[in-house]
Amino acid sequence: MSENVYAPPLAPLDTFVEQPYEFYVVSPAKLLTLAILTFGFYFYYWSYKNWSLYKQSTQADIWPWARGLLCIFFIHQLYRRANEKIRGSGRTYEWDYEQWATVFVVLTVGANLLDAVAKRVDGFEFLMGWLLLAIPLRAYVVSRGQPMINFAANDPQALSNSRFTAWNYLAMVPGVLLWALAMLGVWTIYR
Repeated sequence: MSENVYAPPLAPLDTFVEQPYEFYVVSPAKLLTLAILTFGFYFYYWSYKNWSLYKQSTQADIWPWARGLLCIFFIHQLYRRANEKIRGSGRTYEWDYEQWATVFVVLTVGANLLDAVAKRVDGFEFLMGWLLLAIPLRAYVVSRGQPMINFAANDPQALSNSRFTAWNYLAMVPGVLLWALAMLGVWTIYR
């Protein structure tokens, strides 16, 4: 307190600078919905966005667009980085990320192999309809890992990105059309 009663009050002028997220925060329900309704293309955006934010935050010498396109090769590392961030802050998050990342990779590679077989080998056309199940399964697996990423980014409830935007709806339109065409194709195969 000052002796001068006419002096202006002294207030602390510390400014709070919000740290940018190191990982892409999105609610698991929104991730699941977008991954399914964009016909799986959201996986690539989700991976790109995670690595882009990681690069901005850590100044790592990585190519986020390449890691986005080749997400099956980098999902283990993404989960590992999120786990390291959590442990580095003195917190823990109990979840077997290695197992779930492996399931995602196996589902992705397996679906691509079955797709190639179904297209090239006579008598395996029946697999085409079943391959559509790989998209929701992969979406479920990735949505199980998102809470750990949100926790690492200090937004466990994903309050900053839980609502759908106009861009989200716009991205879903082509995916819904692809789903309609795929269902029509399955219907013609199995009718």
